[in-house]
Amino acid sequence: MNLEQLTTRFFELVAPDLPNSWEVEDGVEHLVDEPAVDAILAQVPVIWPVSNSLCYNYLGQVTRALTCIDQAELPAWVNEILDHYEAGGLRAAQQFMTDVERNFVCHLRGESGARLLEIQGWLLPYIQGVSGADLELAPARAVSTDTRTIYLPPELNELPAREDNILLYKLIVAFQWAFCRMRTFFPTPLPGNGELEKGEQREKYLQHFLDSFPDPVLAARLYHGLETLRAGFFLHRELPGLMRATRPLRRKIQASLFPEQVDGLLAELELACCLPAEARAGTTTRLENIVKQLSAADASAQDSLRLSRLLYDQAARTRDNDLSPPLIFQGELRLSAVYTAREQQGKILADRFAEALSLHILHLPEARQGVEAVQESAEGGSEAVGNRAIVLDRRPAEPKEDAKETFYLKIGNRSSELPDDLQEMARALDLFDMKPERYISSAVGRAGHAMADGPGNGQDVDAGVETVVHAQTYDEWDYRRNGFRKNWCMLSEREIVPVRSNFVPVTLARYHGRIVRLRHQFEMMRNQERFLRRQRDGDDIDLDALVESLADTRAGLPPSDRLFIRLQRDERDIAVLFLVDMSNSTEGWVGTAIKESLVLLCEAMETLGDRYGIYGFSGMRRLRCEVFHIKHLDEMYTEEVRQRIGAIAPREYTRMAPAIRHMTSLFQTVDARIRLLITLSDGKPEDYDDYKGEYAIEDTRHALLEARSAGIHPFCITIDRHAHDYMAHMYGESNYIFIDDVHKLPARMPEIYRVLTT
Repeated sequence: MNLEQLTTRFFELVAPDLPNSWEVEDGVEHLVDEPAVDAILAQVPVIWPVSNSLCYNYLGQVTRALTCIDQAELPAWVNEILDHYEAGGLRAAQQFMTDVERNFVCHLRGESGARLLEIQGWLLPYIQGVSGADLELAPARAVSTDTRTIYLPPELNELPAREDNILLYKLIVAFQWAFCRMRTFFPTPLPGNGELEKGEQREKYLQHFLDSFPDPVLAARLYHGLETLRAGFFLHRELPGLMRATRPLRRKIQASLFPEQVDGLLAELELACCLPAEARAGTTTRLENIVKQLSAADASAQDSLRLSRLLYDQAARTRDNDLSPPLIFQGELRLSAVYTAREQQGKILADRFAEALSLHILHLPEARQGVEAVQESAEGGSEAVGNRAIVLDRRPAEPKEDAKETFYLKIGNRSSELPDDLQEMARALDLFDMKPERYISSAVGRAGHAMADGPGNGQDVDAGVETVVHAQTYDEWDYRRNGFRKNWCMLSEREIVPVRSNFVPVTLARYHGRIVRLRHQFEMMRNQERFLRRQRDGDDIDLDALVESLADTRAGLPPSDRLFIRLQRDERDIAVLFLVDMSNSTEGWVGTAIKESLVLLCEAMETLGDRYGIYGFSGMRRLRCEVFHIKHLDEMYTEEVRQRIGAIAPREYTRMAPAIRHMTSLFQTVDARIRLLITLSDGKPEDYDDYKGEYAIEDTRHALLEARSAGIHPFCITIDRHAHDYMAHMYGESNYIFIDDVHKLPARMPEIYRVLTT
């Protein structure tokens, strides 16, 4: 195939895009007379929609890759390239392509590297269980932590054996957690720092301390090395099994970084950071003294600050080149990220404390009496509520308990101890140098708003949404590569704020007669009845069995005694989740009809006894997919649920597949003979980004196939006039129904459910 033919073929594969012809020629000219050109070009439609630059990089590297792999393995290699691109960007994908043998072939053989995506499923619960904190894991170029997220390399190839690389991941997260637990990033200031010992600057004291040296980078490495040493001793006490298991691994890493002859104090410090007690014989006398100080159970970050100052001059004299890289489990010290995360975490904690304190105030009768007359007192940490003062008071706990302060809420002359959860939040705020007393005003204000009637003025109004209850990632199916985009969509489960409105009462009055009939029909469905034939006893004679028995008798055969029919009543065992489209296209009559349908269905199903839950879905791009809780499976149909139904309102776009995958995950803990997933939608799946057309349809179809493989029966009720063009492909010919008039939806929906479950 000559260059002109190759160029023409490339343009056909990427149509309707029109790339620069000279870039295309440069990308494909080395493929002239290449025997595997058809297999190479077959992957272009897979890569091009994801990244044009990546596609050109692929064309430049593929011929070299084919010296290590077969043509049949090319699609798998491309999938790995795309996974690296989506996890770490173009540079990560380029680095992956440069060494096919090490990064791909060895992995196929089960050798060498370990990947974060493959082990994150158990590594995240491990570190959350060890730490007792809501830590997260995320891929990044280098190891670090901001105290909320631990950043890890997408892949580790540090050691020859895959099992050792997996164990290394475990060691890395343990050390990063230790830094958070030991307050490495927020040490107590050394004496004599004046204004840095208090106020806002105290939180950033470590940065001020490091900047005070002529070479802040060297000072940071000294401090971080000493803290790594202290973290090693901490982990020997907290996780002795892990440290025993990783001892050979740590020695291999040290041997690869440092030769037998170690020159310079800084290198010796780094080497001492993870050596167990019996391997410290080669350190200098001064280092042995440092090791002894930091190995003490009461050693603190302040000790590392003091030792850094003592060692700095000698380390600066021995430094003549760039600093060697840190130990991989030590990672990098990124204080700017730590301070940003701390600020965000402090705001979240303060908001939660004010909200929890407001609920506590609402449960105290003496506070409720005057909460509508809130006036801030001149005294800090105090509120005047009517004629009563609310003060957050702290007192030392009893010696027999612990040394922590106990917080009390004082109202007038009465004082009550705060619940345990509020005590913990108040102490956490103290750790953030955010005095809990500051949030009395906010808490009382929230309590006052909660006691007000709110927006229920007899009209149907849009609802707000409370904070995220649950967030997780889901894969997305890419039909072009015949594989998943790993952890591609971020889905948040949110709470719809109940809104007092007249929507549900008006709907109940409007459909009163139909609701009475539906309740009667559904009540008759409570038990399923069927006839069991050829029984030894029963309600009636089975004529077919009787005739066969007489024929056997005349033929000289022993007659059967199974001559009766018995009526069998089976209890229903059905669980159903309703997934409601809340995209912006449901505004107006469509949204009203959907809400009326839900009201009628809920009223009827209360007589039936089936377990059912209701969720809405919407979103904007892959990182803001949203599912809205309206009713959980095990939740009662209360007035609050009715208010949530009335609060359903149109939002963003229709990225349906993440919501379907989330419903499938919710069904995993549900034990039922029949599990239904019924979707109400007014259009095909699409989003603001490139999620549309065949790509969106294929992803949704694959999500539905995943649901079926989990034993769930999906069904769709749609009012899209073009549904026949794609619904049969997504759901199957008999698994959807088109309603041509949206006004018929409230009447048809209960009937559809009755047919599906009988």
